[in-house]
Order: sequence, then C-alpha cells, then structure tokens
Amino acid sequence: MEEVVSASSEVKNVEVDISPKDKIVATRKATLTELRITLVVSLSFMMIYTSYSAIQNLQSSLNQEAGLGVSSLGCMYASVIISGFFTPFMMRFVGPKTAMICAWVAHCIYTASNFYPTWGTLVPASVLLGILGAPLWTAQGLYITANSIAYAEIHHETTHAVLSRSNAFFFTCFESTQITGNLISSLVLHRSDYATNTTDSVKICGADDCPMFANGTRLDEPEKSVVYTLLGIFLVFNILGLVITAVFLPPLMITTSRNSKNFKKSLKSCFSALGDWKLVLLIPFFTMQTMNQAIFLTEYTKAFVSCTLGIQMVGFVMAVFGTSAVLTTLPIGYIAKYTGRHILFVVTCSLDMSILLTMLLWKPTADQNALLFILPVLMGVGEGIWQTQQNSLVAIVFPEKKDAAFANYHTSKAMGFAVTFIYSSFLCLHTKLVIAISVLVLGSITYSVVEGFLWRQNKKQTYTAVAQKETEMQLK
Repeated sequence: MEEVVSASSEVKNVEVDISPKDKIVATRKATLTELRITLVVSLSFMMIYTSYSAIQNLQSSLNQEAGLGVSSLGCMYASVIISGFFTPFMMRFVGPKTAMICAWVAHCIYTASNFYPTWGTLVPASVLLGILGAPLWTAQGLYITANSIAYAEIHHETTHAVLSRSNAFFFTCFESTQITGNLISSLVLHRSDYATNTTDSVKICGADDCPMFANGTRLDEPEKSVVYTLLGIFLVFNILGLVITAVFLPPLMITTSRNSKNFKKSLKSCFSALGDWKLVLLIPFFTMQTMNQAIFLTEYTKAFVSCTLGIQMVGFVMAVFGTSAVLTTLPIGYIAKYTGRHILFVVTCSLDMSILLTMLLWKPTADQNALLFILPVLMGVGEGIWQTQQNSLVAIVFPEKKDAAFANYHTSKAMGFAVTFIYSSFLCLHTKLVIAISVLVLGSITYSVVEGFLWRQNKKQTYTAVAQKETEMQLK
C-alpha cells in the first residue's frame, strides 16, 4: 500500500529563517489548507452519495423486471471485489484525484443509465462503477490520512487523535446521505398520482415474497415522468460532486511501496494474509454484516415498506435509518473506551439477529407503520457500531500487516453484498433470511474464538509483565 507524502513538508520549508509573525501566518494558511481539503473530500462524497444511496434503496422496487435492479447491484459489488486486488497497482499510475474524478464520472453514467434501465445499460454501468469503487475509497483514505498527518505535525497533536476527528467528520457527512437522498426521493415520489392511488392487486408481503418468476408480487410503480424528475435531480448532485472535486481538490503527491509497483507482488500480499487463521475466522464476521445490510437495503424496502405503504415511503423510512446511524456514529467512539469493542459487538449482533427474526416471522400490514420505522432505527444503531469498531478490530488484531488485512476486510464486505444481491433474483425472502441468520451465528462464533484468543494472549502478557516487574524489585 501507499505511503502518503503530505503537504506538511511545505510547512517545514516555510518555517526556516522567518519571523514569528510570518510563521503564525504560514501555520494558519497551512491549517486552512488541510481543513479545506478534508471539507472538499467530505462534501464531494456527500453530493455523490446523496444520489447513489437513494437509487440503491429503490433498485429492488423500481427495476423489478427479472430482478434487474438487484442483479445490477450484485454485478457492481462483484466488480468491487476484483478491483480491490488491482487498486495499489492502479493508484501508482492515476493518482488519488484522478481516481476520484473517474469514479464520479462513473456515478454520472450509472445515474443516467437508470433513465433507460435494461440489461444492456444498467448492468455495464454498474460494473464500471464497481471497478472504480476500490480506487475511489483508497483515494479517500489517502486524502484524509495525508491531511490528518499534516495537521497533527503543524499543531503538535497525535496523529490518532486528528485521524479520529477527521474520520468522524467524514463519516458523519457520508452517513447523512441516507437522510438527504432518501428525503428527496420520497418528497418527489409523493407528488405523483401513484402516491394517492390504490390498486386491488393481491400482494404477498414480508418473508413470503419471492422473485417474479416464482409468482412473486409485482409492486405498482410511479409514472415515468416522476421517476425522470427524481433521476434528473440526482444527476445534478452527481455533477456538483464532480465539479467540486475537479475545481477545488488539489492533487495529492504519493509514493508507492515496492509491492504496489509490481502487480504480482501486490496480489500475492493480499492472499498471503489468509495464511493467518485469525483473519480466516473473521471473514464470516465481516461478511455477515454486509449480507444483513444488503437484505435490509433491498428486501426490507421492497417486501415490507413498498409492499405495504408504497414506494413513495421508502425514502422516509430509510432517512430514519440514516438519522439513527449518524446519531450513533459520533458518540460510539467515546462509549467504546468504557465498554470495550466486544460488548458493542454483542449489542450489534443481537440487534441484527432481532431484525432478521422479526422479518422472518412478521406479516406486515399497512396499519403497522410504527414497527416499519422502528426496525430502521435499530439497524442504524448497529450500522453506527459496525462503522466505528470493525476498522479498529482489524488494526488491533493485525498490527504487522494492516495493508493486506484491510484489503481482505473490504473484499469480504464486498463479497457479502455481491453474493446476497446475486441470489436475491433466484431465492424467496424466507430462504434468504435463513441463510443470513445462519451466517450471523457462524460469524459470531468465529469472532468469539478470535476474541477469546486475544483475551488469553493479553492476560498472559500482563501476567508476564507483572512477574518480570516483581523479579526486578526483588533483585533491587
């Protein structure tokens, strides 16, 4: 992976042989530069994902024919898995800013393809978006890391403290896109005649929902003009994100490690990490989270919300999920200091199991609005915990090989999305929920094994340190 060369070197050069007043001015200027770059990256992601998050949540309801919407999402995340192995090699040639601009162009193409969604338009656009997904998030990490390091050096703070604040700010903006994007979609869809019309068609909602070829329910869809209006608004957001990045984001100079310059070595380093049994045991733990999220984003929105309340309510329900995630993400970092990650993981696994069992057993009706909004609140709390704690888990368990461990971590998450989206076109929801519950149980067990090993290891190290200290005192 890359070692970041930040703009702090410029500050160091400026600090030589200048007056205290000039030094203060230079420091303030550099500080504003670092903050501006973090703001530009966060704002551009907020613009783009305001569009993407809402479109993703509507795919299963708007593009129902032969499971096109969900299948396109499966193709997208399958492409993310492949691109993850190429990313270090690719980043050497394109650079972070160019990677982000290319990804934003792909987002524009993806949104445009939804104006005329067919297997020949939506699927290729999804594959292109997936291929550029891993480079995009690598670029995001490089920018945030580079600016955090530079800011920490200027103000003599620890890099960890600045990184925590920067990532908290970025992910707050990122999670808020579930609020902005979904509110826009519901407000626009509510203006259509579809929102006030009712049909006499028989609908099979809840866990009994099946794909169309298996006599599943076809949901009523809003008129095309309303969908085009919604997509037009989202396309404007995509263009705004592209312009913000192209105009206001300065290029980031990076140096690449020896492995990233050789594709074979880069690929080998990713697979070699799988020789660590702890990483192998954690793969089901990482995968189960995205499998549950994939079911929630597609099946819950279609078989529970759209089926009982109508497509126009999907945005409102998912905005509640986004609000819950945002409100959880900010304080959870402070709470973890007192509870430890294992307690938080027990909480979020219990929440996920409760949600899956409720979806499996509950027969939703239109007069149960409260419960339709309660489940997204619980899912948002779990999302806030996953976002903050899984990254720290990887960093702590694999301190000597973070690069390869994080590569496998993101690949495992993408695999969970891809597999779930792909088989969604062939299996009934009841079967999908049983699979998700089984993987959740498996992932919880394998995580417990790793956590137990770490606990025994820490206990042994503590005992050894105490014994060594007592021996030294006796010798004195």
